[in-house]
Amino acid sequence: MNRYAFALRMARQDALRSKGRTALVLSMIGLPIGAVVALAVLYRTADARFEGEPGSASGAESAVLAMIFAMVVLEVVLLAGPALLMDVRRRRRDLALVAASGGAGRHLRAVVLTSGLFLGGIAAVGGAGLGLAAAAVVRAASDGDDYGPLTVPWTVVLATMLVGAGSGVLAALVPARQAGRMDVVAALAGRREPPGPARRGLPIAGGVLVLAGVAATLEGIRVLREFGAALGAAAIIIGLVLACPWIVGATGRLAPRLPLPLRLAVRDGARNRARTAPAVAAIMAAVAAVTALAIGSASDYRQRQVEYQAQLPHGSALIRLPQGRGQEAAETAVRRAVPGLPVVPMRTLPGSTGYCLAEGDCRSLSFAAERTGRGSNEILQIVVGGSREARMLLGRDDPAVASALDAGKIALFGVRPLAGEFTTAKVTYWKDDQEHTTATIKDLPAVAAQGDPRVRAIVPPKIAERLVAKTGVPAQTEALGVDRADHRVTKAEEARLKRAMAANTQDGSAVYVERGFTESFGNVTLLLGAVAAVLALGATLIATGLAAADARPDLATLRAVGARPRTGRLLTMGRGAYIAVLGCWLGIAGGLVPGLAVTRPLTDSLDEAGAPPHGTITDVPWLLLLAIGIGVPLVAACAAAVVTGGRPTPTRREAA
Repeated sequence: MNRYAFALRMARQDALRSKGRTALVLSMIGLPIGAVVALAVLYRTADARFEGEPGSASGAESAVLAMIFAMVVLEVVLLAGPALLMDVRRRRRDLALVAASGGAGRHLRAVVLTSGLFLGGIAAVGGAGLGLAAAAVVRAASDGDDYGPLTVPWTVVLATMLVGAGSGVLAALVPARQAGRMDVVAALAGRREPPGPARRGLPIAGGVLVLAGVAATLEGIRVLREFGAALGAAAIIIGLVLACPWIVGATGRLAPRLPLPLRLAVRDGARNRARTAPAVAAIMAAVAAVTALAIGSASDYRQRQVEYQAQLPHGSALIRLPQGRGQEAAETAVRRAVPGLPVVPMRTLPGSTGYCLAEGDCRSLSFAAERTGRGSNEILQIVVGGSREARMLLGRDDPAVASALDAGKIALFGVRPLAGEFTTAKVTYWKDDQEHTTATIKDLPAVAAQGDPRVRAIVPPKIAERLVAKTGVPAQTEALGVDRADHRVTKAEEARLKRAMAANTQDGSAVYVERGFTESFGNVTLLLGAVAAVLALGATLIATGLAAADARPDLATLRAVGARPRTGRLLTMGRGAYIAVLGCWLGIAGGLVPGLAVTRPLTDSLDEAGAPPHGTITDVPWLLLLAIGIGVPLVAACAAAVVTGGRPTPTRREAA
């Protein structure tokens, strides 16, 4: 039988025999793959809302995607490697029997590598399916404003699956090499092999990479913006991964000052760095990425909160209507969706910065007035109406504006006081990259009004008729307004209005109800915390399981010298807490610098026109970091004690 066929058969039988360990390895490989697939599908689905088909990725997007793949491979290798190493330790006797029956080192390596490929392939397929399902659930649960039709980037999905399968093989390289060099006699006798010599060059290289990453983060954000911070973060994480064995060994010096269970756990972890360091590095890499993302996301969320500007008075609503033949059907649909809804028809004239609502040459109207320096996001351009429309837009009865409109004067907003209370209207259009003026009307009565109704002007109906007759600009009903003084649209009514408008227009934002800043960072916090907790728990359980398998003779010795039964469980909890604390705290330290640095390119410029100027906004989610640094290790320690246990199985000490 071919050695690879034999190895595949052994891998399949062992996977079925050890279902718990198999499920753990599949989770460690499949979950990162599923997360990448889900994010890729949601990203393309969000793009499909604006474009018919997703466009090709830019150079920066391709570089970021390649970096994400590299970090996924690193995380999978760090998570699955110790699990496969634990599998090799558990199967030492079986592998030794294969060697005693005539198998060479290449046969033992083939067995371990095939296990990695077998489990990696299954995890890649399952993770991709889980990611697709998760993306579909998120898309179905959204209100339709954030995503278009479900779009699957099959190239990215297939590439991610290949990365997952290849990561399983990469994770099995070190265990396969150890299996090929295994001492057959010691394995058959049940004796442990001494740990290999430490590589002194890795901590130095790791320290250099960390320093280079910090420098690249601080300097790179000036040139490469967010991409520079991402490059620096990757260098810091890889440097800490290389330095983890030395850091784990250095913590052994603290053991004499700790209580007995923690003292034994720290000494055991420092002595067996080959199995402790990968788990610590996996937790560190995940927590560092979560820390950087949490700081960047929290700062970006804080910027959106600071720059938020209400488009309407709180509680009012605006329903944009399609122009042309579908307008009457849309109005009917609105009245059917919410019977008796008191609406204010908002007739408008085309402004210089608005959408072209007419066919042919797009003529626009503007009024001569010196505008104030601060701009604003205008929900409508030039509104035709009187005091009722003014109250709806301002959210209150303004006697000055109402009296001006009743007197037949144009109310101009966001302008300086007018000389002589008159203005000039000009109608222009663009052709061949040049502005052409078609009509000019002088001496129109106007006043500079106070307030910010998010429109440029309110024109009395009589003056609007005069402008339409002399200039030919169209006056159309652009939207239906709902004054908060008449009715406050509930969320249920808003949902019905959105469903009604979805059948009549492709504008996903046709229905707008002003409810203030309603975004929440809680879901993002829970998601990031859950990712850190799951990865930390997985790595901790793998490492404590491997340690428990190696420490059975030591536990038997403790029992023999009179240790109480709970000592073994406390020792297991100590191992889990030691690995989780070291990994989480290193990760928080490694993610702080890129997280704080990325806030500058993310928040130093205004995203919303008219928002007050501000500098760099930095918001560190200390509660999340505290939960990761303290809560996750406590949960990991308890989970390790429950899953791994501390009661030793009967064993006997072999002579060295």
